[in-house]
Amino acid sequence: MSAPNARIRPATVLDAPDLAAVHLQAWRERYGDLLPEDVYAERAEHGPGQWEAMLADTAGPTTWIARRDGRAVGFAQATAPGAGEVRSLELTYLVVLAAEQGRRTGTHLLQLAIGDAPCQLWVLEGDERTIGFYGHHGFAPDGAHRPAFGGHLTEVRMLR
Repeated sequence: MSAPNARIRPATVLDAPDLAAVHLQAWRERYGDLLPEDVYAERAEHGPGQWEAMLADTAGPTTWIARRDGRAVGFAQATAPGAGEVRSLELTYLVVLAAEQGRRTGTHLLQLAIGDAPCQLWVLEGDERTIGFYGHHGFAPDGAHRPAFGGHLTEVRMLR
């Protein structure tokens, strides 16, 4: 028998500490030694306040939080990036802890955040697992690149 799906709901300002913790843990799991420790230290110091401010903005985008057994395991958020972008919707965050991957939580978060809308997103260059996940959901790289994490890494844009 398969495990039940994670429970997903819109996040509130009270979820800020959990979102910050999941964000930091997922970065450590995904990027490990690719990023210098000061990037993680900055995220640990400023993440909770940044999430609190973002979630307190009632005009801001909806952030979806996934919980399993009462513990935050992932989140997603999409925004309107503004004029001049190739898509009017951007998947800003889709973060799922490593232990939660393969349980369809990412797929459910993606569906809630963007549905089947045309969208853009950025993913770490060479991250074939993540690129494959998005490819499965109709995204493809369009050749655009940008520096990420203070220039330590490079991201590629994917479009649907």
